[in-house]
Amino acid sequence: MTDRTSRSVPAQTPARTPARTVPGTFRIPGTRLRASRSVVLTRGSLVVAAVTLLAVGAPVAAVVHGVPVPLALLVTAVLSATLLVAPARPRSATAVHLLALAGLGVLTAPGRVGPWPLPVTAMIGLAVLLVVLGLRTGWRTTAVAWGASTVLTLVLVAATPDRWAEPEVWVSTLVVSSGSGLLIGAAAVLLGQRRSVGAELVAARQDAEQQAGARRAVEERARIARELHDVVAHSMSVVHMQAESAPYRVADLPPAARAEFRTIAETSRTALREMRQLLGTLRGEEDAERAPQPGLSDLPALVASTRAAGLTVTLDVLGAADSAVEDTVGRVTQLTVYRIVQEALGNVVRHAPGADTTVAVRVSDAAVEVTVTNAAAPLAPPPPADDGGYGLAGMRSRVAALDGTLDTGRTTGGGFRVAATLPHHPDGDPR
Repeated sequence: MTDRTSRSVPAQTPARTPARTVPGTFRIPGTRLRASRSVVLTRGSLVVAAVTLLAVGAPVAAVVHGVPVPLALLVTAVLSATLLVAPARPRSATAVHLLALAGLGVLTAPGRVGPWPLPVTAMIGLAVLLVVLGLRTGWRTTAVAWGASTVLTLVLVAATPDRWAEPEVWVSTLVVSSGSGLLIGAAAVLLGQRRSVGAELVAARQDAEQQAGARRAVEERARIARELHDVVAHSMSVVHMQAESAPYRVADLPPAARAEFRTIAETSRTALREMRQLLGTLRGEEDAERAPQPGLSDLPALVASTRAAGLTVTLDVLGAADSAVEDTVGRVTQLTVYRIVQEALGNVVRHAPGADTTVAVRVSDAAVEVTVTNAAAPLAPPPPADDGGYGLAGMRSRVAALDGTLDTGRTTGGGFRVAATLPHHPDGDPR
């Protein structure tokens, strides 16, 4: 029992939603790579800035401004840590950073060096914080942080008696500290806005391409439906009509021939019914998608129709006689079992005519096991196990969609065996 090219289109199998790439999805070349490089570069730069602030700021505060070494290390470590936390918790990091700046301003006030109330390293750290806020949060949080830092520096100037009376101190503080912070924060906000707009444009392009891909898929399904209707369905209708009328057109038909024509007519009616359902599914008709699908209870009829074609088939179903099976075994799983048996028996009829065949179905608490085994063909030698057709490939696709396993191959006696194990999926489609 081997695989041959089948001219009919199999019934639609519910497919698992791919976790990787959806058909029709547009992916801008290099976008993900550039984004990952940008993230690594930004985080790396932030780590370098934090380490540099800690390595330089603590010695400057201790040696130049006379702050005790433990306090200098502690305050500078807090300032550095807030830079690393700012991307994830911008408001909390800003509040802690400003408190640490206020503490550093108080600690450096007795050993005044220069006109500014804060060490240069602390002012640079504040500028880095404004850059991070501008890139990651937006203009409101950045403006609040800049305004609070400006008020803090002015308060530190006013609180120092030997500074507030000097006009040049006020001017230098406003120009150097507040002005530079304003320019840096504004530039960071503009860059952040540009990056956000770029990301939105990329997302919009991807959505547009996804919709275009979906439209192409719908058009292709409609084209396939037209071809099936015009070619396959028409041919099947002719076969059905000829089989129905043959007993009336041909005189003196023996009873066996009349029974054979009835079987052909019944098989063609079944094929036409499933073809109409498939055409409705391809066209997106909801009624067709909700139409009943064959399941375990339809296996006896399938085996009976195969026997009518001259094949000796033994059906052995264990555990599926209980009516609760319909609720335990999902409809998708039952349909997959039916299609596997259908394709396997069709292969036996085509490639191993007259071979004794056994169909075994086992329903357990967690899975359904189906095995179709045929003996060596008495009328012709068996063809190769897999000759490039689509029957076995279709089985594999159906089984893979349910996270099942499929094993196919020749037996020691020269026959062929198809064995599949499928989870129940009682809720319907696999998730």
